[in-house]
Amino acid sequence: MPMIRNERTGTDELLRDGRFHYAALLADPDTAHLAPPVKTKLDSLTQAHSTTSAAELVRIEKQALAVRAEYVHDQKHSVVELLVLGVVKRKRELAPYRKVYPDGLTALTDLSGAEQERAVGNMVDELAIHHPEIHLKYSKDLLKLAADATAAEKAHTDAEAKVNRTFAQEQSARSELSLLLRKNEGALISLFPHDHTLTRLYYRPRPKKRAAAKAPLSPRTPAPTPQPAQP
Repeated sequence: MPMIRNERTGTDELLRDGRFHYAALLADPDTAHLAPPVKTKLDSLTQAHSTTSAAELVRIEKQALAVRAEYVHDQKHSVVELLVLGVVKRKRELAPYRKVYPDGLTALTDLSGAEQERAVGNMVDELAIHHPEIHLKYSKDLLKLAADATAAEKAHTDAEAKVNRTFAQEQSARSELSLLLRKNEGALISLFPHDHTLTRLYYRPRPKKRAAAKAPLSPRTPAPTPQPAQP
């Protein structure tokens, strides 16, 4: 008997198996009564797969926006840090720099989400104390960009969670279709107890693995026979 694939099979392949099985059942009056439940499971898996694919596309879009928001935010901090460094003559050990960037710029930009937004809030407060002119010009932008980056990251995280949920539903639909294919195998054996070949016709045959083409062996060229030296 053909081995029926389980829910670990990719959705596209399992849908192909199910479609073959459905068409084969429907074509035979003796088995047509088994077809409608297969169609129901096929439709369910098709819809679940479509939902997962759509959710994944949204996740990719949200990821792009999150990456962009983080980049714009970090670039603005690079500009501000250069201004602060100019004031302290590039002496990062001085308080007017250390208070604004206690662990350096990289430590701040390596943060993300709400944690980074809080750190930026503290940084802006110190900027107001030690560099009021820079604060006046850049504080609103820094706070807004930090908030935008947090929102973009959250949107991406939410989109990832939705993909996980929809994929779990897709896996469940896979399991239901696979289970029905196995169940129908038993029903077909009962209908055709003495004709296993006929039962096989209701399941899509596995593609045969192609044997790797072997290069023809070339005969070894014999080594030239040494010629005696001419006198």
